[in-house]
Amino acid sequence: MREKTRATVRELAREVVAAELAEGAAGAMRQVAEEAARDAVRGGNERLVAQQVRRQLADDGEFRPRLLAEAVETAARASQRAVEASKLDFMAFARARAEQVFAETARPVVEIHAGQRPPVSFTEVSHRVLPDLLVVLAARCHALLVGPAGTGKSTLAQQAASALGLEFHALSLGPTTPMSKIFGYYDAHGTYHATPFRRAFEHGGLMLLDELDSGHPGLLSELNQALSLGVCAFADDMVTAHPDFRVVATANTYGTGPDRQYTGRQALDAATLDRFTLLDVPVDERLEEQLTLAHAPTEAVAARAVLKKVQWLRSTAERKRLPVMFSPRASIESAKLLEAGASLEQVMEWRVLRGVSAAHRSALGEDEGNNDGPPA
Repeated sequence: MREKTRATVRELAREVVAAELAEGAAGAMRQVAEEAARDAVRGGNERLVAQQVRRQLADDGEFRPRLLAEAVETAARASQRAVEASKLDFMAFARARAEQVFAETARPVVEIHAGQRPPVSFTEVSHRVLPDLLVVLAARCHALLVGPAGTGKSTLAQQAASALGLEFHALSLGPTTPMSKIFGYYDAHGTYHATPFRRAFEHGGLMLLDELDSGHPGLLSELNQALSLGVCAFADDMVTAHPDFRVVATANTYGTGPDRQYTGRQALDAATLDRFTLLDVPVDERLEEQLTLAHAPTEAVAARAVLKKVQWLRSTAERKRLPVMFSPRASIESAKLLEAGASLEQVMEWRVLRGVSAAHRSALGEDEGNNDGPPA
């Protein structure tokens, strides 16, 4: 009897909830059902219980208004919870977006400790290898930076000079660079002409020897004495190196000669390589992104699309070992073109895919009609 009574009560409760659309009236219905159930337990009369439930629902003039009031209150609470949840979601989105924008635009502060020297603080956007380079230079060693074209090796040398408070000098080497570019010369009037290398060697400073693996082996061998012993025979005199003289050389290869991409490189003598501490400078995609977006402040969406395309092409070319290059310069220069008013299609042809053969475009998935790669 008790089970039948409880079943009757549950059925009546469901009918009332459905009729009144009272999602929020669960409390009131439970109260009616519980009272009816207690009467059923005490009296054991199913018909009496059913009549009591119907009578209470029909006769209580305040029940329906109370039911609707509870439903409205429940809906209001649900609405408030939804609003609060939306606020939290929006705040989380806004916070994440603000952090992203800050990471893209804010200048990081890098503090580098090298031995007993005071720490060096650096605020420019820089390659992740910069702290290592500063440690090498603080140890009074000369550095050879090796990495693909466009990774920022020359800029690293310039930033290192700035961070260490050294005067910056630079010379790009090639197969025909004469000795006089390094050691100076006398003109027809007997006047000696010094060089950036001489000034850095004698008075202190950081000397950048760019494209070391493109320099003539005879010229480089003449530098060995200056780099290892700290003395150098210039055209006018023998000079002792200043305590703050440092050399940073850059190269695209490890001195092993030409390869499929860098066909004009020279093999470097082991004695020359032994004068340097070697640091690898790979592509820093974080730095590439920062510089790309910085050069296209009003074309950020298009610049980011080109950036992703260049990075995808670079990865594909490396995986398939294709003799084509997509350096960070392609992303950065493309951003400059976009900011100047060039279209996305023009940028792709002028800067990213210029000179790439039809065969290599096909291998990269860039032939006409192929959409394997990310959209540009």
